[in-house]
Amino acid sequence: MKKISKDALKRMLMQLVGWHMLPGGVDNMLVDTVYKQVTSGTWGNGNPKRIFKADGYYCVQYQNGMWWHYDLINKLWF
Repeated sequence: MKKISKDALKRMLMQLVGWHMLPGGVDNMLVDTVYKQVTSGTWGNGNPKRIFKADGYYCVQYQNGMWWHYDLINKLWF
């Protein structure tokens, strides 16, 4: 992913399957945490493709098939 603004990332995430399951306020927490990840270092997973829940966490799958769990409270991913 090329350098992206937080607003552009949010617009991208809003187009994905799964965006509408996010409760109010949680959507911005997800954007903040994903933005922190994709802007820290070299990002090689591509653009987000879908949002879903797994193991009690919101997750995002990317173009290369890799997906991450997002801990929105601590702004961490695994």
